[in-house]
Amino acid sequence: MPLICAGHTNSVIAAELFISAKTVDHHVASVLAKLGAPNRKAAATQAATLGLVGTRSGP
Repeated sequence: MPLICAGHTNSVIAAELFISAKTVDHHVASVLAKLGAPNRKAAATQAATLGLVGTRSGP
């Protein structure tokens, strides 16, 4: 979810996680469905509201 919230595309997320873009597409669709969100921006907003994502603390 953090990569979606950061605005990354499926291709960028796939490269970051060493998986296919199609796999990312399936997972993003699942996240959108579970959150009842119509798009990535709405899902990111809802995830932040629910406390599912937040800022990373530095080392």
